[in-house]
Amino acid sequence: MSEQRRLSVQKAFDRVRRAGLPMEEDPRFLAWIEQWIAGEIEMPEVRDRYIGLLRERATELRQRALAGVANFPFDPRPELAVVEETDSFLSEIAKD
Repeated sequence: MSEQRRLSVQKAFDRVRRAGLPMEEDPRFLAWIEQWIAGEIEMPEVRDRYIGLLRERATELRQRALAGVANFPFDPRPELAVVEETDSFLSEIAKD
């Protein structure tokens, strides 16, 4: 099973590269993918962790951008389009 999962990941990553899109290189994400390949976690867990990582990044970027501006409301969630793209990509990996 892990060989089939590794092949699915490789195919999905290759499609992203061929399309010229940026590939996620965060070591945490790659470790979660490896855990999925090994059967240690399921894809919904990978998704939840990755969405959490995207939230951290969004919060960090907004905090930097808003440094010095007090009480400015913001939503720390990643944009819906990013979440949908993530769901699509991870579903593609897990479908095989």
